Amino acid sequence: MSIQHPLALRRPFWPRLALPGISRHTLAVLAGFAVLYLGWGSTFLANHLALAGFPSLVLAGLRFLLAGLLLAGLAWQRAGGMRLGWHDARLMVIGGVLMLSIGQGAMVYGVQHLPSGLAALVCTSLPLWTVVLQSLLPNERRPAPVVLFGLGMSVVGMAALLGSRLDVLQDRDRLGAVAVLVLAQLAWAWGSFLFRRAGRGYSQVWWGMSAQMLLAGVILLGLAALTGQWQAFRWSAVNADSAWALGYLVLVVTVLAYPVYFWLLRVTSPTLVSTFAFVAPLVAVALGVGVLGETLTMAMLGAAGLILLGVVAVTLGQRA
Repeated sequence: MSIQHPLALRRPFWPRLALPGISRHTLAVLAGFAVLYLGWGSTFLANHLALAGFPSLVLAGLRFLLAGLLLAGLAWQRAGGMRLGWHDARLMVIGGVLMLSIGQGAMVYGVQHLPSGLAALVCTSLPLWTVVLQSLLPNERRPAPVVLFGLGMSVVGMAALLGSRLDVLQDRDRLGAVAVLVLAQLAWAWGSFLFRRAGRGYSQVWWGMSAQMLLAGVILLGLAALTGQWQAFRWSAVNADSAWALGYLVLVVTVLAYPVYFWLLRVTSPTLVSTFAFVAPLVAVALGVGVLGETLTMAMLGAAGLILLGVVAVTLGQRA
């Protein structure tokens, strides 16, 4: 009898399609990874635009508060009233505190204090922490040599990309932001394993997702009030681009992508799912060039190639 992931959905959201030689399950998994790669890769651009009108903690708090309310509506439609217990509360703390409040709250902080491309690249450390935890924790599958090779190639690619921005790391505030982002990736990786090892999932999956996002929203907005960000925030400072960016973060990046992420964790593996942290920076760089007019050098292209090679190796290693 298989153990359901705490936030696992019984089936994906998209219509069932069929292509010759490719199973429906494979198509669903490929579509899920496309949602993660493109949706979470565009997070950095969306946050960049939204931060023009929202302070960082206010932005992160509103994002998860609104997403939690929308998911509550879906939960009511699908499951009726909420019936969550103490086990669900434990899962809410793991997801709402470790993965959302710390993981995503710190990411928004990093985007505010670092160039969006650099912040995205720092986030490529997630698979490293995932593999470290997978190696240390009992009853976890040990990474195959090809997986370790892929991670090594991706680290080299990340270092090459960071090498062109070492001047940024000479600033103490920005160096602190990098450290916060690394801590956020460790918190996310640890939360992923705690979810996987929790055994029994949420009593009501949709209510569980809603509750953990509402918890994160309350925590982040509370921190915004404690730090003075909420008091300094003015709705009149929110322009159309910031408002649209917040809407995108709520609907696409959160309400759609997060259930897909947790579904993929159930049907694949944490290391394979964490490859989004390698591909998302490439999407972020491409959007930075195409939308924000950032410069793309040959060194960046070469480093991106190394990262992609690492993703391919990790993928093949997990399927072996």
